[in-house]
Amino acid sequence: MTTQLIAGATRGSGLENGMTLWDRAVAFSVRRLIHTQSWDDPEADLAALQLPLGSTIVTVSSGGCNALSYLTAQPAQIFAVDRSESQLALLKLRLAGVRAFDSYDEFWEFFGEAASPANAERYLQKLRPLLDAPTRSYWDGHNVLGRRRYTYFTDGLYRHGLLGRAIGFSHQIARVLGIDLDVLLMEAVDSPARLEAMARLGRLFHSTPLRLVARAQALLFSLGISPQQRAVLQAEAPLDVVLYRRLLRLIDGHPGDSNYFAWQALRCAYSGPDDRCLPPYLQRRHFPRMRNGVGVIIPVQANLAQFLDSLPAREVDAVALLDVQDSMSVDDIRKLWTAIDRAGSERIRVVCRTTGSASPLEAVTLSGLRGRWQRDEERSAIGAELDRSGIYGGFHCYVRRA
Repeated sequence: MTTQLIAGATRGSGLENGMTLWDRAVAFSVRRLIHTQSWDDPEADLAALQLPLGSTIVTVSSGGCNALSYLTAQPAQIFAVDRSESQLALLKLRLAGVRAFDSYDEFWEFFGEAASPANAERYLQKLRPLLDAPTRSYWDGHNVLGRRRYTYFTDGLYRHGLLGRAIGFSHQIARVLGIDLDVLLMEAVDSPARLEAMARLGRLFHSTPLRLVARAQALLFSLGISPQQRAVLQAEAPLDVVLYRRLLRLIDGHPGDSNYFAWQALRCAYSGPDDRCLPPYLQRRHFPRMRNGVGVIIPVQANLAQFLDSLPAREVDAVALLDVQDSMSVDDIRKLWTAIDRAGSERIRVVCRTTGSASPLEAVTLSGLRGRWQRDEERSAIGAELDRSGIYGGFHCYVRRA
């Protein structure tokens, strides 16, 4: 779940006084790397959007993976918008990698495997010269432990970032309890070893210690779960039960040999190079298109609604909101959709995800928006069916009413 489009984007009020602890934590996270990959399936987005060639897309940047993966739809322009300087620094580094690396194998070793000691020299010699000054400063800079950030790519990028470290900590607990995560990922669903691993996993999630840990705000923050999202989850069932259900959907909803989200959740890594079980931008067959189309991606550090207001009217064909509305106020959601309505072309389509099953536009307080927008039930069902990440409660595709 995303927390990157934050501070002004999810709060929008610009208030400095009376900030809650969550507000302060979110403001701090603007300077921290949260996600090292996007947890929203870009192939589900594209299947729901069904965009014609030459479209203009506005998306929340997050890890930058989806903005690059949308290049497979051959758009005219992609605006990747985020308030987080660290998340945009990751996107800009990936863009530099597409430009700098002539071969797929080298690109894979840096951004796919992301664990080779040789990547330090690759960064210094090939990527660093292509970065703007703020991005270069970010990757040259040190984290709280005094380590240069570009070295994340030398020992497993996907174990870094706030979420990556939280997942890595959960792996340590699993090992202590004898839960074999590789068995969960790769064994047949009815194999004795996997059934035993599933039973141990179930006992963990139904244990008293886990129930206590699930109540901790620090844990939820590390998973990118806001207080508003927590309230939605708790309305469904106790938090430990909901988290268990979502994890089962993630690891069992789609085959492990094609679900790279399951690999990230259980290994903090991808299965390997080439064309299977990878986000589109990391697939060998798409590398030439990444190279040819990288120039259409424009990173933007801004409030999303304000950025949309800055565009010419009827400029945008698609907007991918991820789950940012979950943490917005009613007024901010109304402002966002007003901005989308103004900037959207006649064929505008919007996809979003929600913690719960209901779309925010279905709320009584936002009934006015439903006069302009309608949920496309067929495309929403397509997106939900194809979304392999399994962590969300709802997938929604909206079109403007005729």
